[in-house]
Amino acid sequence: MKKIFLLGLLILFVFSGCNKFSNNEKPENPDPEGIQVSEDFNWRMARTINFDIKNTIETLLKITSLDQSVIYYKGTHPGDNMNYNVRISIPYTVNNVLVNGVECDITSGQVQLNELADFGNTGPEIEGYSGIKGVDLTNYCLSFDGIDDYVDLGDISELNNVAAFTIEGWANQANVTATETIFSKLDDGNNDIIITSVGGRLDIHLGNGTNSFGYWGNYSTEISNNTWFHWAIVFDGGSVANADKLKLYINGNTTPKVLAFIGAIPSTTSSGLSGNNAILSTTYFFTGFMDEVRIWSDVRTPTEITDNYNKIISPSSANLVANWRMDEGSGTTLYDETTSDYDATINGCTWALYVNSWDSDGDGVTDLNDDYEMDATRAHDNYFPAAGTGTLVFEDLWPSYGDFDFNDLVMGYRFKTVTNASDEVVEIFATFTTRANGAYFHNGFGFELPDAVDGIKTNVVVTGYSHTQGIITIDGTTKLESGQTNPVVIVIDDISDILGLGTNTHNGLPYVTPVSTTITMTVSGGGPFTAANFSLDTWNPFIFVNQVRGREVHLLDYAPTDLVDVAYFNTYDDASVPATNDYYKSSNDLPWALDIPIEFEYAFERIYMPNAYLHFVEWAESEGTLFTDWYSNTAAGYRNNSNIYTAP
Repeated sequence: MKKIFLLGLLILFVFSGCNKFSNNEKPENPDPEGIQVSEDFNWRMARTINFDIKNTIETLLKITSLDQSVIYYKGTHPGDNMNYNVRISIPYTVNNVLVNGVECDITSGQVQLNELADFGNTGPEIEGYSGIKGVDLTNYCLSFDGIDDYVDLGDISELNNVAAFTIEGWANQANVTATETIFSKLDDGNNDIIITSVGGRLDIHLGNGTNSFGYWGNYSTEISNNTWFHWAIVFDGGSVANADKLKLYINGNTTPKVLAFIGAIPSTTSSGLSGNNAILSTTYFFTGFMDEVRIWSDVRTPTEITDNYNKIISPSSANLVANWRMDEGSGTTLYDETTSDYDATINGCTWALYVNSWDSDGDGVTDLNDDYEMDATRAHDNYFPAAGTGTLVFEDLWPSYGDFDFNDLVMGYRFKTVTNASDEVVEIFATFTTRANGAYFHNGFGFELPDAVDGIKTNVVVTGYSHTQGIITIDGTTKLESGQTNPVVIVIDDISDILGLGTNTHNGLPYVTPVSTTITMTVSGGGPFTAANFSLDTWNPFIFVNQVRGREVHLLDYAPTDLVDVAYFNTYDDASVPATNDYYKSSNDLPWALDIPIEFEYAFERIYMPNAYLHFVEWAESEGTLFTDWYSNTAAGYRNNSNIYTAP
């Protein structure tokens, strides 16, 4: 009865399949039965690696490729010799990774480490950092040679003829007893704003028609050679006494330094400054390093200076005129992060890497290692697949072989898991890019999280899906599919609504730009949940065929969801045995879907996969031991490019 039930539908599918190529395309006769694959082969191109790590102190954990160009994982080990477990899916083409700089063999699928090492930092480290281990140098500063290096900041109009300003920054001077200029904007010697070290003291000139300035005589006593320090100059022309008009704060201390004064500090800066550019290092050229220079149009309070001197700040902060982070790392332009757009020009200075321990959002993860340095609720982004976008390819004539070209749906995918400083999941973004829809059926696409922990199904809210046909029933709160034991997300209920039918698989037909759909899974309560609780490495993607919700097609040996119609199993070319958890495989162990860990270049419509990828059969018949890079290698003998679709 089962075969009679399906016969009519199969005839319809085959008839429709005949329309999957244009009249000038010749159908290719595939021979999938000629591929003999062991029943033990799982057809996977990536393996799950279990990392079990113990460490005595809190440590930034980073797992990377050997050349550190690919970051597979970031997190914070809590220390206290606790077990820290990480599961990552890594392509079989990779046999070794670095865990905080330590090379580890991953071929067994298990890595155990009892103490993490520091990262191997490269480049000129200006200041060592003795705090949390594993600091990855990504911060930059500018190096001045003391001969002719300077930075032209432009004519900062908010410093011309004004009664208030604050200028601050970080400096590291090679010789604090030298006479060198840190900052200047001047028309002449009596109309100026200049900050200069002079033989061991720090002079702050502020003239409006007269030579008036304050100086700090203990500069060389309290500031050491080759040591970073923060300086902040505050001008309040509305005050009366010199000491109230001009103040100097060092290293975020709320008490200003005691200045001696020559002349009377004016009530406003000179109007003659207009048209004269502000400069870092000029005339008496500075030798050392500078970083994080800011200019404000107001009188910053001691508390405001203390609270922000060692933090990244919002470029939209009130009264912030200019903010040069100096983190470009290359080029000759310093970009002002504010809307003032006072982009500065570098003259001769070079870039240097600079380690600091800033933690701007106070979450315990330093800015250098924090993907959300201004957001204490978020800290790390981790990706699956870690190495880049993966590709799912499907055949939709299951339980018949079909044409075995694996392009009835070509779906790019990547998950981004956002965790906080305690490695608890805040949200997950899953981006699916519909690249090709070779089908002429109205298929849907979704995924299941079969190994998600209890509580995720009721405490995660899903948004971003595309449902247009009204055949999907979803929970009113979580927006997960109803009637399922495990969390199931139907991403798109009709692929043809996204890309059309028979798209981007035929030679000579118009190309349609791929369309991305982003699913957001937000933790709404319960937990806390870790990334491992979601088990993305065991996610279960599938299509359902031609709006028949029970006609699901999954990866080989992946179980169907609760809504499958079991009548399809073990009919025609399908040899599934649900009782033994054998699913979606033919009698010779062939699949109807593949999960490829790169942005895969798929075959043209009606092109038998082995005729496009020439080592595909050898890889499969060797149980994945030979030609593990069959899908990515472009060397001679690996592929027939004339049979592979290339986007224009």
